[in-house]
Amino acid sequence: MATVMLATRNDDMRGYLAAKLKRSGHAVSRVADYHSALTLLEENAYDVLLTTVEADSSDELDLARAARRIDPDMRVMFITGFSAVALMPPAEEGARGMTLGEPVHLNRLGEELRRLVRAA
Repeated sequence: MATVMLATRNDDMRGYLAAKLKRSGHAVSRVADYHSALTLLEENAYDVLLTTVEADSSDELDLARAARRIDPDMRVMFITGFSAVALMPPAEEGARGMTLGEPVHLNRLGEELRRLVRAA
């Protein structure tokens, strides 16, 4: 089970993803905006930040950068359209940056989150 910060402005998407992740056994905190997410990330430890990427905003990318500054080991997964991509620390110890993973269909989201956390 992973502890997940789910941050997306889309109410329907937030409800759908939270329910799907909870059914998969994950603990989910969900927020609708960047500032609320950032506050929770500073107050609590999460394994994964899961957020959508929306064309009209860079808030999600700013949030991902801030999350990684707060906890460099936190995994970040972006939902884009009908798939998701994960950003993970490189395998080499001491390396900086992140690696982009393959697209994931939302039907496999809970399974992919578990795989993402195990990759630590």
